[in-house]
Amino acid sequence: MEATMTTQISKLQKMGLKELREEYKRVFGKPTKSRNAKWLFAKVAKKLQDPEEEPESAKKPVALPTLVAKFERKKKSRSKRVAKPKDKKGERKRTQNREPGQRDPRLPKAGTTITREYKGKKLLVRVLDEGFEYDGKPFKSLSALAMHITGAKAMNGFLFFQLGKYAKKDKVTK
Repeated sequence: MEATMTTQISKLQKMGLKELREEYKRVFGKPTKSRNAKWLFAKVAKKLQDPEEEPESAKKPVALPTLVAKFERKKKSRSKRVAKPKDKKGERKRTQNREPGQRDPRLPKAGTTITREYKGKKLLVRVLDEGFEYDGKPFKSLSALAMHITGAKAMNGFLFFQLGKYAKKDKVTK
């Protein structure tokens, strides 16, 4: 009995929504309006394992059978965090190739002017040795400048000014 039950549930697991709805109709003798494949799978599998129990019974809660849990799909992890490499002293290794204080290689050279059209206004940003200048005001980062211009709480400066991997030709002038 156990082997046939296992094969029935494994067949259920491979079914699509349409087939699960047909199987539900066959097992319960009435059609379902549900379009939730996981719910249909659990209901049909539960009924196949314990045909005497009424699944819609509100009188007592029923725990999912172990076979249903065995065949449910594993949830994929949203975050694929990888531990940062550490050196012999136990300190984290630098993942960038530049030393602290060294200029980001994605940035244009100091003295360059970055132009950008935003809401019909032409923005001119001068690149300095230590930051950027816009409208006579200094900014430490492109992100801070982009947030000042747009009023956003968070902004990627490289994306806003189309630099680095977001670069489009003819955006940086000398």
